[in-house]
Amino acid sequence: MFGYVNINKDTIDDGQRGLWQSFMCQLCFSTKTQFGNLPRAFISNDVNFFNVLFHSVTQTDVQINQCRCASHPVKKRSVIQPDEMSDKLAVANVLLTYYKLYDDVLDGSGVKKRAAYRMFGKYRNAACARWNEMDAMLAQRYGELRALEQANCGNIDQVCHPFAQLSGQFAQLVLGERATTPVTDLCYNLGKWIYLADALEDLPKDLKRHNYNPFVASFGITKARQLAQHISEVQFEMYAVLNRIAMCYNDLNLTKYTCLLNNVLFESIRNKTAQVLKQYKIDKTAATAHNDAQRG
Repeated sequence: MFGYVNINKDTIDDGQRGLWQSFMCQLCFSTKTQFGNLPRAFISNDVNFFNVLFHSVTQTDVQINQCRCASHPVKKRSVIQPDEMSDKLAVANVLLTYYKLYDDVLDGSGVKKRAAYRMFGKYRNAACARWNEMDAMLAQRYGELRALEQANCGNIDQVCHPFAQLSGQFAQLVLGERATTPVTDLCYNLGKWIYLADALEDLPKDLKRHNYNPFVASFGITKARQLAQHISEVQFEMYAVLNRIAMCYNDLNLTKYTCLLNNVLFESIRNKTAQVLKQYKIDKTAATAHNDAQRG
């Protein structure tokens, strides 16, 4: 359930794209210092978004240096100097990666994912030693989510809640007393959107593998194309969450790094929503039959 929160590269200029990459490099160097090289490959754009957001919320002025790294050994690139925030998020990213791999293994992922999960155990242990409270929260929320999925929960809001709570509490743990209600509400709804977008994109695969999917459980469908019969309900749910995200973000009145935050929250995730919905084109015959059955 990661990889959904990213910049829209088609509408962002080179300078803004470079700033996003500089924040990513900051996380990369923080990860290298604390855990070595291998976990750097698992840094997610989602956590980088939180990196930008939390630096904006705390009104932190970042320092940009010119450095070489393993991916660009010849030419120096702009890197934001690692700080307390990026060090925290590097630890959190390792823990999130571990639980994502664990979730993938439970869903019947392939040999590579299982091998990565076993390998990542030692990094999780190291991260847990640094931040046990974050690990405990993630374990609790993933446990609650897994229990609802195993019970084949058909209430979409209910099954989204643990992952949304995970995202909101993530902000609380990272920011402490600076985690205002608009911040935690923004992160809560962003977590809910991530869960729903992932479920929409994975629905055909989940049906094939007989894995849990909230839309399958809610609507009782057996084929992906049948979701077209319920597309208005799905669209309403998705865009209601997006609108709540926008409202919370506007309430923050942020001034730093908003070029990136605006791009992600007002363009990128909305475009992603349209993209995942587009695959469920409405079958007019099936939709008419479904509506007639409801009226009859």
